[in-house]
Amino acid sequence: MRVTSTQVVKRGLQRKCPNCGRSLVFASRMRLLERCPQCSTRWDRGEGFFLGAMVWNYAVTVFGLMLPVALAALHGWLTPSVAIGLGLGIGLVFPVIFYKWSWSLWLASYYAVLPNELPANAGEQHPLLHREVQKNQADPSARGRD
Repeated sequence: MRVTSTQVVKRGLQRKCPNCGRSLVFASRMRLLERCPQCSTRWDRGEGFFLGAMVWNYAVTVFGLMLPVALAALHGWLTPSVAIGLGLGIGLVFPVIFYKWSWSLWLASYYAVLPNELPANAGEQHPLLHREVQKNQADPSARGRD
């Protein structure tokens, strides 16, 4: 059965397997499972794949939490010492707390954009890509013109 991008996002928000939706992505507080115990989907897609989760964690920490603290300090709503204390606290504690969510959001965003990478969708082509392949097969001279 085909897994849609919407299903992948919903499963990501529940921190569940983007492929089957039946199992959690983490074995414990800080240990990501190597693969889904239900459908055997591997999470690690290769060297450097973890960087996507780091980007999610960094972006939410900086833009979602530290930027508002900095803006509050600039407007005088917080004293500089309170802003620095909050910034340090947020910068050190929040990424650890958000670790599971960053991985779930990364897997959800990755597979929402590339749903055919999921084992449940293996062998299926994205409709837009399929149309492009058909067009190129019908007109071999069209290849390379884009």
